[in-house]
Amino acid sequence: MQVTGFKCPGCGSQRAVHAILNGDMVTAWRMNAFLVAAIPVIAVMLVAELMRTRNRAFYKSVNSRVVVLSVLFLIVMWWVLRNIIGC
Repeated sequence: MQVTGFKCPGCGSQRAVHAILNGDMVTAWRMNAFLVAAIPVIAVMLVAELMRTRNRAFYKSVNSRVVVLSVLFLIVMWWVLRNIIGC
């Protein structure tokens, strides 16, 4: 933010993780709402990675091109919105 004046999609993520680990979801939401909203998606991706060899179909569906591009699209939209409306 110091160089361009824009917030990156990950700005506040470290503070949000710290707040989550301390059980303060409200502060985490204020620091980076996208990260908090993405927790279920991150959990599913972690489970898919852990079950990679046992359930290849699940792993492939979670890591499909459509899912990866959808996540990328959401990150870019979050980046744009947080700079337009000041999230």
